[in-house]
Amino acid sequence: MQVQVSVEGVNDIEKEAELRSLHSWLQSDRHTRRLTAPQLGAVDPPVPGAQGSVIDVLSLVLGSAFNAASLALSLISWRATRPQQPILTVRRPDGTTVEINTGSPEEARALLERLGLE
Repeated sequence: MQVQVSVEGVNDIEKEAELRSLHSWLQSDRHTRRLTAPQLGAVDPPVPGAQGSVIDVLSLVLGSAFNAASLALSLISWRATRPQQPILTVRRPDGTTVEINTGSPEEARALLERLGLE
């Protein structure tokens, strides 16, 4: 299953910095990196003539061994390292979304299970 993670409540520069940080965090964990294939990207296509797109989303292709509890723990652990813990929105391709704005792995897991990440 593929999901997209975005950061809410910050400007574009901060959003890109936070997503790069989350990407590095996920890449640094061998288990997570192997089971999620994180990729930075943009929701909107590049504007013709622009120098490039703003990175505003982190896409994750989740393997069957990576469930809601694993993703919740990774996201909550990363958020705990941030001075201002950003709100994360996790979105499925069908548009179903959940917001992670808690420090509780159990609450985050329950939210992610609503996406069908069991």
